[in-house]
Amino acid sequence: MKAAKKVVVLLKTGKSDNGKNATLAFSCALSAVALGHDTTMFLTSDGAVWGYTDSAAGISVQGFSPLQTLIEQFIETGGQIMLCSVCHRTCSVGGPDSTPLVQKLGAVQIAGFTSMVELAADGVCISF
Repeated sequence: MKAAKKVVVLLKTGKSDNGKNATLAFSCALSAVALGHDTTMFLTSDGAVWGYTDSAAGISVQGFSPLQTLIEQFIETGGQIMLCSVCHRTCSVGGPDSTPLVQKLGAVQIAGFTSMVELAADGVCISF
């Protein structure tokens, strides 16, 4: 049996495409988990929005499960989600000094780029 690789899926696209890239990214991440890889989603830039409660509600791309379902399945199957520490405060919910008005998903960890680079350095990084 092959050894599990570290897979980082970098998602930097928000709602501008009606969730298409996010749907593809979470589908890709679920595929990596299904293959037995240690898989982390890293949400940055506009993609940070997907780390918050109800952000994926009602989003569905033809041919795929609803985005909310994909995110829940990814978490339930052991996938990790990291939310860029800077973007947590600037890209999705306000300014750097404001308190976020929405809750992040419970399984989401706040992390910096060094965490993402460290994971990807021993594996592979796929970006959307």
